Amino acid sequence: MRRTIGGGVLLMMVAATAAGDVLRVPADFARVDEALQAALPCDTVLVAPGIYVENLIWPATAGIQLLSEAGAAATILDGGAQETVIGIYSGVDTTTVIRGFTIRNGYVHGM
Repeated sequence: MRRTIGGGVLLMMVAATAAGDVLRVPADFARVDEALQAALPCDTVLVAPGIYVENLIWPATAGIQLLSEAGAAATILDGGAQETVIGIYSGVDTTTVIRGFTIRNGYVHGM
């Protein structure tokens, strides 16, 4: 009987780990980029309402979810007309998600 109970506990712990952590901006990280760079596979970067002037480079980590707490009307990623707002060059797969943002003021050199 002990083996079954212990195995059940182990399975619950593995399932909890597979769900990933929630990294909150700005509660845990001041900037969206800092949270993205700290994220591991299956982690969620959850962004509070506000305007974030940043030029993000997506990390080479598959399975990150970048989500807004309050939707696109309340959460804005602004590139400051300096660079691409979100540069994605590697590290994405079908489990990667970006949802709930207004993305504005990006700039691509030479265009």
